[in-house]
Amino acid sequence: MPNNRIPYRPASVLPTGIPPLNLFRMWAHSPSTLPHEISLGTACFRDTSLSPHHRELVCLLNARRLQCEYQWKQHVQIAKSTGVPDQQVAALEAGNLSSAGIWSEEQRALLAFLDEVIAGPEVSDKVFTNARMWFSDRALVEVVTMQVSCNLFIERHNLRGVGLLL
Repeated sequence: MPNNRIPYRPASVLPTGIPPLNLFRMWAHSPSTLPHEISLGTACFRDTSLSPHHRELVCLLNARRLQCEYQWKQHVQIAKSTGVPDQQVAALEAGNLSSAGIWSEEQRALLAFLDEVIAGPEVSDKVFTNARMWFSDRALVEVVTMQVSCNLFIERHNLRGVGLLL
């Protein structure tokens, strides 16, 4: 499917201050939901207790597990700007979430927790207990909320057969 079936809206229809990314230009077809998605995204990606490094690990693992190349490409750049090393980006791309030489115990706990959230519907007691050793209840809820937000984006913009290509 080479082209979008639904064309991008012009950047001029976006609210002031919103970057003209393809995802926003596509979402602009639904003006009643666009501001709410932007608010949720802002809350998830700017106002959490997670460090920018951890936030980007969450974004990258979501993108890889949910096979969203657009999100992967966007967040690789952002992740590198937050200090995520190339070795960790490559490990996420390869699905390597547990190598002690690449990941700290804290990072392995975060990735294992998120991986089980993505796989759903439940997180095992072992993985949850380990994640809770490193992260507050607030941070774990934020990880789940970020995953839901990412999943909403991916499902809406990476739909098979609809042509919402970004």
